[in-house]
Amino acid sequence: MSIEHVKGFYQRLAKDETFKAQIQGSESKSECSQIVREAGYDFTQEEFEEFTAQLLDSSAELDETELEAAVGGIDTLLPNKKIMPVPLYGLPPSPVM
Repeated sequence: MSIEHVKGFYQRLAKDETFKAQIQGSESKSECSQIVREAGYDFTQEEFEEFTAQLLDSSAELDETELEAAVGGIDTLLPNKKIMPVPLYGLPPSPVM
């Protein structure tokens, strides 16, 4: 588990449309986590939040694609799905059942 895995995850999310589509298509947080782990990224929620905070603090250094991957947006990542209104930071929250 490491911050480097989070960084790699964000880089792939920004550049790999197929991977991004897999993440967007996940139906639950556990399914999304499984996709991330199967892609070779192993990090804790704390590591994810720490790196995300660092990334957002240094957003002036990101190109537009990387910034979009970091900040995302509920409409961008989960169109037409009911979700809880929580900060996204690149991963979809669990859909509301």
